[in-house]
Amino acid sequence: MKKMIMFLVLLFILTGCVNGDRYTFSGSSENWDVFYVVDVSDGTNQVKDGIVTYTGEDDPPETIEYKLEANLGTSEGTGITIKDGTGSIANGACRGCAVIQEDEEIKVEITWNGQTENLIVTTDK
Repeated sequence: MKKMIMFLVLLFILTGCVNGDRYTFSGSSENWDVFYVVDVSDGTNQVKDGIVTYTGEDDPPETIEYKLEANLGTSEGTGITIKDGTGSIANGACRGCAVIQEDEEIKVEITWNGQTENLIVTTDK
């Protein structure tokens, strides 16, 4: 249920007209759910937005570090604020670039309070 709520929140955040394709990636680990949406237009433009949600039994951390690896490169962040168990990761846009493909498996590493978890996010085909 919590996954579905976060997915809906992410979709509301990303609403708007998109002339192209929207790929929704998701994955879970023991303590984290990750949702990552990529809007691709004209085959060379993309907008990326990600959300991580803490699902562990302990109190959520205040900040995390992440590393996201796709076929085209890596995105990293440190000091990402977690509020009410949720944080924003790997957001950005580019024009005239190589874009993430629907069939990719994206590796995500999340580090917090001396712990690290790895997971794979894929599209729900």
